[in-house]
Amino acid sequence: MKVYVGPASRLQGKVRVPPSKNYTSRYIWVSALTEGESIIYDPATNDDAGALLNCCRRLGAKVQASEGRLKICGFGRNPHPPGVLDPGNGGLILRLLLPIGLLLPEVQYVTSYPESLGKRPQGHLLTALRALGAEVEDDNGHLPITIRGGRPITRRTVAVSGRISSQFATALLMIAPLLGGLDLRITEGLVSRPPLATTLQVMAEAGVTPLADWEKLRFTVPAASYQAGVYHVPGDYPAASAIMAAAALVPSSVTLYPLSPADQQGEKQVIPYLRQLGVEVKTEGQEVTIRGGSPLRAVDFNGEEAIDAVLSMAAVACCAAGTTTFSRVANLRWKESDRIGDLARGLRQLGVAITETADGFVITGNPHGYEGGIELDGCQDHRLIMTYAVLALRTQKGLVISGAEHVSKSFPGFFAALEALGATVEVE
Repeated sequence: MKVYVGPASRLQGKVRVPPSKNYTSRYIWVSALTEGESIIYDPATNDDAGALLNCCRRLGAKVQASEGRLKICGFGRNPHPPGVLDPGNGGLILRLLLPIGLLLPEVQYVTSYPESLGKRPQGHLLTALRALGAEVEDDNGHLPITIRGGRPITRRTVAVSGRISSQFATALLMIAPLLGGLDLRITEGLVSRPPLATTLQVMAEAGVTPLADWEKLRFTVPAASYQAGVYHVPGDYPAASAIMAAAALVPSSVTLYPLSPADQQGEKQVIPYLRQLGVEVKTEGQEVTIRGGSPLRAVDFNGEEAIDAVLSMAAVACCAAGTTTFSRVANLRWKESDRIGDLARGLRQLGVAITETADGFVITGNPHGYEGGIELDGCQDHRLIMTYAVLALRTQKGLVISGAEHVSKSFPGFFAALEALGATVEVE
């Protein structure tokens, strides 16, 4: 699907941001790992959630979905042999599912997105699973993957690298209670700490509280059982960051909700960052109001703690006076696309001055905006697609974005929200 987004002179209105993708996935998975019946209120209805629910059903969970609610009766320690599991294009979804292979005679993992998820590395997690006794067949750390388990887990300590993703640690921590407990050590540092904090929060809500030594990156999960629970999914700060970026770039008065100020999501850091750039941001309860259109001044962004908002803030940097360095975001290269290389290629087509660095990129902005009138490839990446759509607002001729349907991975209503605020959006 191709979508044209035109230049905008003003945005105004109120946007309900989608439920958190990261919280929804964790609540679904912990509910499936519980033997009782759990209820999730306000779950995300994006592609990742749908793929995980389908896999949970194949593993034996009973799922009832109604408006604004999921009821899940989990399989606990006794998953059904699913044969084949397809996590769609979800990196977190695949990584959550891989350790369930420890409990089953054989599971095959495939993807219908070989050019996206198929290229994302899984080797660090597979090494840990082998250490725990799994037999693993893989394509040099990539899909397709076959895991053979079903044997008693006798090892209680395991290490996994945190250099590429915190999701490897999340996957091992969440399965650990079903294995009789684990002592997990994260090596090579840890990128994106907030998502791992979210994992620990969700586990504690389900009755299992790991001991966490953040300084030594060592986590101990006791032998325990998850308890059925009732969960409420908060609003999604990463998705909200794209709308915030759009509102920052043009004269606007845009309110987003519900966004809890007490949330664990690191992407809420975009609020103080936008203020530094010169954007007027007001927070009241669970509402955030952006009043944009003021001149923007470049401010460097350390994106390590807010990795899923980096591309949205890159769009803002493209129109800020001065040079912005985005640092400590090297792991963006291993997302749905190479979010550094692919972003740089697209922005150069648009006329943006961008340089790739060892751990990020540097953008020299143009406060006057860009000519546009070209088509950019969304690279099957929801964050890249939203970034191009935001930048289109500050072009003279708009932009056509190909593969725009992939925005449904995290924010299915993104283009409708932009249009409701006053942007020109046309499906081609």
